[in-house]
Amino acid sequence: MKRLNKTVLLLSTLVILSGCSLPLQSNDYPAWTTKGILESYTLSDGTSIDGWMGANIGEKISIKGYDFTVNTIEEVDSYQEYKTTDDKKLIHASITITNTIDKEISISDEEFAIVWNLEKEDRSYVYPVKEKTDKETIIKVKETKTIDLLFEVDKNAKKPMAIYYYEQYNDGQKGNKYYIYYK
Repeated sequence: MKRLNKTVLLLSTLVILSGCSLPLQSNDYPAWTTKGILESYTLSDGTSIDGWMGANIGEKISIKGYDFTVNTIEEVDSYQEYKTTDDKKLIHASITITNTIDKEISISDEEFAIVWNLEKEDRSYVYPVKEKTDKETIIKVKETKTIDLLFEVDKNAKKPMAIYYYEQYNDGQKGNKYYIYYK
């Protein structure tokens, strides 16, 4: 009977404590979503900076000035007649952006990147292919636009990957980092 009680107590403790840990992180699955910004600090004006957030495709992310949602990420053989070399592969991302402030905003094609080797400190990344993306998109007050980005990555790059966005303000202040996972 004592042995049964010890076993039940041990199993109960494991179940209770398992809810307190971070999701499983391994070389095969190093990416997880968060319920908000982690490891940030707040400035005197209330701005949260220097943190990070993990999200899934289809989740809306609200930042200072606009909301964005990565609608889809997919590997493609070609895009608008653009093909890559044999040592590369193409990844297309569709991103919807909604202006949430009372002035127009400008989104550069280099505000988003794709990263892989997420389990390493020194991650690999590339910015969109310049020939196939708009250099700059103007989004008027309260307007919503969808942009398409094309990334050319090493053929050996493996999932999980992430669309990466790093907030940077006009005054030079760095914001938070956002990872939208492609698993």
